[in-house]
Amino acid sequence: MRWIIIIIIALLLIAGTGTGLYLYNNRLEQDVNILLMGTDSSDEYTHHADTLIVVHFSVIQKKITFISIPRDTRVIYRKKTRKINSVYVINYNAGSYPKANNEMLKIVSTVLREEVNYYAQVDYDGIKEIVDFFGGVRVNIEQKMYYKDEAGGLLIDFDPGVRLLNGSDAVKYLRFRKDGNADVGRMDRQQKFMFKLAAIIMEKLNAGNILSLYARVSKSMNTNVPPDRAAYLYRVFRSYDLHDSSRFILPGVPFYEDKQAYWKVDSVKTKELFESRK
Repeated sequence: MRWIIIIIIALLLIAGTGTGLYLYNNRLEQDVNILLMGTDSSDEYTHHADTLIVVHFSVIQKKITFISIPRDTRVIYRKKTRKINSVYVINYNAGSYPKANNEMLKIVSTVLREEVNYYAQVDYDGIKEIVDFFGGVRVNIEQKMYYKDEAGGLLIDFDPGVRLLNGSDAVKYLRFRKDGNADVGRMDRQQKFMFKLAAIIMEKLNAGNILSLYARVSKSMNTNVPPDRAAYLYRVFRSYDLHDSSRFILPGVPFYEDKQAYWKVDSVKTKELFESRK
């Protein structure tokens, strides 16, 4: 699923203010990178990092950049060539969420060659709850979306046109990748959805409903962002112009190796992308 995110800042605020802490003495003095992870599970033992988005806060430019990382991104992990989302599976099975989340921070930092200290991780149930809490998200479905997975009990069937998606339908919309563009098409839809949801959150989230939302999603999310920093980042986020933010897919190209499809990162362009934000 990969979705959306971001909710990220919303997730951070929920995690930070759910404790009742509003400490704004932790000022941003340098750029901050936060890894947002959407996790999927085919059973109780297997969890995948199906969505990976790095949110970059630029202190000087006062802008936010969203960088989607294809789940097929090629990495070397424990001396083996792997797809980046498999790193989550390996470590979840070995030590549940804390180990998996921290190892993903390390591998993403290596891929980007940028320090990523924070993460916010949420599963499908969390996304569903957030969308339903705010009354759904209206999207324009540009083409027929149909996919049936009988083994997984999944049916995606949307006709073109404007549609208000509830939580369950939003998850289906974010998971869909059978449109000929595979992950690239899905990441583009997810980023557009993210902006719409972020706008709704900015409008409707307030002191009167934050604890109710926290109660609904707290079991579906994990983060290592300290409460005071979470609250401060949210305030910073609200001071930035969301429409002036940028969104990218991690620079690279698709390729095959040993009959496996990967996304090969362009390290030079990735470095240029971050340097242009500073």
